[in-house]
Amino acid sequence: MHAPERPQAPAELWMRLLRLWAATAAACAVVSFPTSSVFSLRYVEVHGAVTLDPQALVRAAGLDPGSPLASVDAERARRGLLRLPRVRQARVEVQWPSRVVVWVQERQPVAALRLPDGTQAVVDAEGVVLDRGEQAEGLPVVLVPAVPWLRPGEVVPAAPVVGLVVELAALPEEDRRQVRWVRWLGTGDYVVGGWDGVVARVAARQLQQGLRRARRVAEALRARGVRPAVVDVRFRERAVVEPAP
Repeated sequence: MHAPERPQAPAELWMRLLRLWAATAAACAVVSFPTSSVFSLRYVEVHGAVTLDPQALVRAAGLDPGSPLASVDAERARRGLLRLPRVRQARVEVQWPSRVVVWVQERQPVAALRLPDGTQAVVDAEGVVLDRGEQAEGLPVVLVPAVPWLRPGEVVPAAPVVGLVVELAALPEEDRRQVRWVRWLGTGDYVVGGWDGVVARVAARQLQQGLRRARRVAEALRARGVRPAVVDVRFRERAVVEPAP
């Protein structure tokens, strides 16, 4: 026969209930610990913004100061930043207990595409459209035929135009500053107007070499008292020159 169970003393029963309550409270604290107000987003640091507004970057990343830090999705915030046409690369790092750090690399404008309707689109070295407007100062202007579309954040949908922009971007800064405008021809060659008033005709994929050769020819002619208007250096052995009137 089994001895009857001894009734628990009130003090022992209260101790067991107290331990159960403490364990439950501890479990709830572990669950709510990351989302408590102590660990809210208080500081957002933005690095690399030159032309972009840091506050606009914070909004694009979907960062809401005061929200729980545990709710910040770094990858989702990064994708939000990359939707901005001028952001080339981005990185987001969550730093406990209350900080998020954002790094961005901006796309740099290298040329302005002038469209048949008179508007312009600023593009970077990869042919990505940064924005559209009426006028862009201080950039070489590329005269292009009509294209199907030009949307900020997307590559210009015309491979020859993109190739020309890539060549412009590869020019040393000194050479690029001397280019006023460029027109892409159906033959694949380029017509380049310089700030010195001389128009150069160069072969495709030879922009830098052609411009330097045309400059040497123009300087040699000026030394002889001849003012050139057009210098065509698309031929290997010779240059064709059209004197100014």
